[in-house]
Amino acid sequence: MTGAAVTGAAVTGSAARGTAASASTAPESGFTLIELLVYVSFAVVILVIVGGMLISSVGTERDVRSTTEATNLGQLISRSVQSGVRNASQVSLQNIDDTQLLVARTAGSAASVVWACQAWFYTPAAGGSVYTKRISPASLIAAPGGDLASWIKLGEGVSTNGSAVFGGVNDRITIALDLEAGTQPSVIVNTTVTPRTLATVGAPCL
Repeated sequence: MTGAAVTGAAVTGSAARGTAASASTAPESGFTLIELLVYVSFAVVILVIVGGMLISSVGTERDVRSTTEATNLGQLISRSVQSGVRNASQVSLQNIDDTQLLVARTAGSAASVVWACQAWFYTPAAGGSVYTKRISPASLIAAPGGDLASWIKLGEGVSTNGSAVFGGVNDRITIALDLEAGTQPSVIVNTTVTPRTLATVGAPCL
């Protein structure tokens, strides 16, 4: 009985020592501090790259939008003047200090001709703006001075590109616009319009 107990105790002790040895040699779970630093560094690099791409994309989209808006504004002003001057019986251009007033006695699009007075006013104030006004039946349109409440603003950010915004040469009206486009180079618009049948009748517009 005593010998069997001793043998059992020895076996039990050996098993316990084997278990402890196995536990001490088992690999530790989780990451070391160096591994965590490496992973964090990789994550930061990736975030910087993605963030830079996003910022660049936003900037490019903003530049494209600014250029497109400036181009559309130039087309809007040009079409407005072309439509009015092309059907005009007479056109007058007045240079008043640093502003310009372009007035046309123009025909409407109805079957029976109804004459109207249409004008375009350029002022360099507040970055440069172009306004328009149309009165039908025809009635005199004078320079607005400081009162532009009855005028429609076509757009702002308009300046000259070395010549007057409106010009007149040999019964032709020239349009020269320099339009702001944010951080991008300004958009230049140059066009010419000729009245189809220029006559001498200007009253009561002129």
